[in-house]
Amino acid sequence: MNYADYEYYTDTYKGAVLDTASFERYARNATVYMKMLTFNRVDDSNIPDEVKMCCCEVAEKNYEADKSRHVGISSEKVGDYSVTYENNANIDMKLAKDCNEVIQKWLLMTGLLYRGYY
Repeated sequence: MNYADYEYYTDTYKGAVLDTASFERYARNATVYMKMLTFNRVDDSNIPDEVKMCCCEVAEKNYEADKSRHVGISSEKVGDYSVTYENNANIDMKLAKDCNEVIQKWLLMTGLLYRGYY
């Protein structure tokens, strides 16, 4: 079960980047990653809005990273035409950094990221 559904993505999060099929795939990946970082502490029967919003934003970050993989261009210059391509390792590192920042932004104050003992 994904932390957020497409209806929440479009109505509450106000996302417009992903279509229904794409959202399901990327939300599933975001949910799995978030479960790993939160030690599966989210109660699936009562998912907080912070978790749903975080799932939507992480799903969009994953989509953007996949899109960059296909294009592969990190910078382009017009005068004396020049193109710089980005490799997948750099894209993966940036994605991990971006997703971790998003997760911290939404979940840091919820206690879900706590790594100590209760």
